[in-house]
Amino acid sequence: MPINRTPPPASPVPVRSDDTSQSQTSRTRTLDAIERTTKLHSESAPDIPSLTLNVTERKKKKHDGVNPNIMSYMSEMFSVYTNEQAKHFKDLQTIVSSIKEQNDELKKSVDTMSSKYDEFLSRISVLEAEKRQDRYIIQQLQEKIENMERKSRFSGIEIRNIPKNNEESKENLCSTVKKLRECLNVNLQDSDIKDVYRTNFKTGTRPIIVEFNSVIIKEKMLHEVQKINKTKPKNEKLNTSHLNYSQKNIPIYVTETLTQNTQCIYRNFLSGQNFS
Repeated sequence: MPINRTPPPASPVPVRSDDTSQSQTSRTRTLDAIERTTKLHSESAPDIPSLTLNVTERKKKKHDGVNPNIMSYMSEMFSVYTNEQAKHFKDLQTIVSSIKEQNDELKKSVDTMSSKYDEFLSRISVLEAEKRQDRYIIQQLQEKIENMERKSRFSGIEIRNIPKNNEESKENLCSTVKKLRECLNVNLQDSDIKDVYRTNFKTGTRPIIVEFNSVIIKEKMLHEVQKINKTKPKNEKLNTSHLNYSQKNIPIYVTETLTQNTQCIYRNFLSGQNFS
C-alpha cells in the first residue's frame, strides 16, 4: 500500500547580492527603451492628441414617457379579468358545495339502503324459518288427515262402471248393492250398509262408494269378486249383465276405497308401468 508522506519544507534560497544588482540594471534599461520609443512617435505625429477618432457612435433611441391611457386601459382590463376570475371561482365554489351536498345525501341514502337491506335479510331469515316450520306442520296435518281418511274407508268399497239412472236415490243405490250381493252369494243385511253414494266426478260414469259397518263384510265382497274374475272366462267376468242392466257386458270393477293421495300414487304407478 502506498504511504502518504508530507514532503519536508523547502528551505529558503539565499539571495545573492550580484543577482539583485543585475535585476535593477535590467529594469533601468527597459524604462529607457520605453522613453525613446515614445519620443520617436511624438516627433513623427505631433498632433496625435488633437486628432479626432473617426468612430461612428450608435445613437440611443430616446423613449418617451408611458401613455397614461394605456395604463388606464391595462388597469381596467386587469380589473375585468380579476372580476371574471373571482366570479368563476365563486361559481366553482358553489358547484363544489352542491356536489358535496349531493354526495352527503347519496351517502345518507346508501347508509339507509344498507340498513334496510340488513333488515330485509333478517326478515327473510325469519320468514324462511317460519316457512320451514309451516311446511313441517302442514306435512304432519296431511299425514293425520290421510290416516283419518284411511280409517274412515277401511270398511268401504268402490264400484265402477255402474250406469246411472235418471232419478237416482240412495234406495236405488242400495238395491244395486243388494243385486251385487246376490250375484256374489254374500250374506248382507240392510243394516250392514252404513252409507252409499256416488262420487262428484264430472266426467265419465261416477263410481259408487259403499261404506259397511264391518270390515269383515268388505273383505268378503272383495274376495268373491276376485274369485269370480279368476274362475270365469273373460266374457263372463263381473259385468252389468249380472245386475240386470240394459247395457250388456260392461265390466264392473270393485276395489277398496282409496284416499285422494293414494289414488294419485296408484295412477302414477299405472302410467309408469304402461297399464291402461
